[in-house]
Parts: sequence; C-alpha cells; structure tokens
Amino acid sequence: MTAQPSTTDLLGAALGVREAARHAVRGKGDADAVLTALSALIDHDHAALSRWDPLLRRHVTLAGSYPAGTTRYIETRLHDDPAFALIRHAPGTTSWWHDVPAPVRGASTGFQEVLEPLGVQDGVAQCLFSADGRYVGILNLSTTRARCDQPAVRAVLTLLGECLAAVADPLAGHRSQGPGGSGRTCAVLLPDADGAGEEATPVALSGEPLPGLTDAGSPLVALLRRTAARRTLPATVLVPYRQRMLELHLTRQGDRTVVVCRTVARPAALSPRELEVLAELTQGRTNREIADRLYVSPRTVATHIEHILAKLDVPNRVAAAGRAVAWGLEPAP
Repeated sequence: MTAQPSTTDLLGAALGVREAARHAVRGKGDADAVLTALSALIDHDHAALSRWDPLLRRHVTLAGSYPAGTTRYIETRLHDDPAFALIRHAPGTTSWWHDVPAPVRGASTGFQEVLEPLGVQDGVAQCLFSADGRYVGILNLSTTRARCDQPAVRAVLTLLGECLAAVADPLAGHRSQGPGGSGRTCAVLLPDADGAGEEATPVALSGEPLPGLTDAGSPLVALLRRTAARRTLPATVLVPYRQRMLELHLTRQGDRTVVVCRTVARPAALSPRELEVLAELTQGRTNREIADRLYVSPRTVATHIEHILAKLDVPNRVAAAGRAVAWGLEPAP
C-alpha cells in the first residue's frame, strides 16, 4: 500500500500548483505545467484542465493526457451529462468518484462508456468559478489505482480552486492601464468574421455590457474590430463614447478578441467634447475636418483646442496629439 503523503508534502505540492498557475496566468508558463504540478498532490493516470467557451457552448482543453475519445467527450458532451449537473452544483464545486450516487453514475455516459472502460477506480472533477461567479472551466483527474481522496487532499484541492480557475478564466490577468479611476466594468468575446465574411455577434462574458457592445453592427464594435486588426495585442485604448470615457483592453484568444471595458474618469479634467476633439487630433485632421466630423464650426474647434493645450500644459496641437496617443485615445465611433 502506498504511504499517504504528509501534511508538509501536501502543502509543498499545493504551493507548487499555485506557483505554476500564477506563471500560466502571467504568460510565463502553461496549463501543462499546472497538471504536472498537480501530480505531486494526486498521483493521477489521466488529467485535463478545460476552459468553458460561452461562444461555442463547449469545453476547450487547455492541457490534458486523456485518450482522444475521452477528450472529445469532455469537450463536447460532458456539460450535458447528468453527473455534470450534480458536480457543478456540489458544495465546494469539487466531487470525487465516490461522491457521485450510484443511480447518477448508472445514468452517466461519462462513467459508463468513457471512464470505466479506462479502468478508472478513483478521481476528481472540480468545477472552476471566477471571483465574480462565472463558470470558467473544469479540472478532471483520474487514477486506475486505489482511492486517492484522503481528507487532507480534498481540503487542499478545494483551496486551490481559485488559482486553477484563474488559469481557465479568459479574463484573468487583465489589468486596466489607462488614466482615471475605475468604474462600471464588463467584458465580451468578439469573434472574428466567419468564412463567408459575416461578423458574428459579440458574446457577453462578465458584467452588463454597455449599449452597442454586443451588437455586431454597432459603431463601437466596428471600432473594436479595426483596433484589433491594426494594433499589436494586447492593447489598451481610450474612447469617448456617449458622454462616457471608455477604457478598452483587447487581447487575443484563439480566433476571437477578448475585450474588457470599463468607464474611467476623463483625463486632465477634459470635457467630453474636448476629448472628442483631442482624439481627432491624433489622426492629424485639420480644424475644418474635425468640425465636419463633429458637426460644429471650425471656430468652435479652435476654441476647444486652446482649452486642451492649456489643460495639458503643452505648446501645440502636435504635442497634445502625442499625449493622447500615449494614452491610447481613439476617435469616438
């Protein structure tokens, strides 16, 4: 019989998992390293760390060692399995092989047709949730040996749920970078155009999206697509929008762009209209061109520019535009 790990060993293993998860979130490591670190906590034969994709309504494997058929099951059928509903709503969101009642196991395709043919004798399924309550993915570990669900291992794995969720969470590690204080925050997935060139509707990830942020044909979404196409991501831009100042942080995730949006304070005490004029200056436009775009007179534009130079304490419009570019300021859609 294999000796049970000591408390010191378990804590050391937990610290290793947490460190591997931090590296993965920061882009200095990957999910494979997290599963490797988990092997010091649970001596597993098969493992998978999967992200929930709300756009495709399926799981996506970040790292795993299950056979291909099992991986396909986790990705495309697990969320419809009766055992998954029980696991997702279990206290602590962590369920072990022996926690699942026999009737549920008997009705579960996953147990009957996927795990038992592999000779699995024990294992764990841990649903992962973000700090704001979003379901972001699942950890699956299986072993063909004796029971591995010692009380101490159960407790440690539950405590690791937050850092494991951060690895699966597409929003983890995103930090706002623009000026001003924090405000209303939301996030969406912005899919690329499909093969026919059709632009799919953005999908809300977190928070209540601002008007226009989940409308495929809105000017705001068009601006985001242009920004994602011409900038190196990740990138943060500021956009004056409907009397608000929006900070938009864009990163790539496969074939889509993750957009984290928050309202921020207007920098340098600039008015909404002054910010609109300043954003137009970043494009090198003349007073007449700006006036035509904002439906005001050239003289009004000139007055706004005078106020902008004074508030930014810069000598000319070129210097003002340079300040705005450093902020990531973009013209309003």
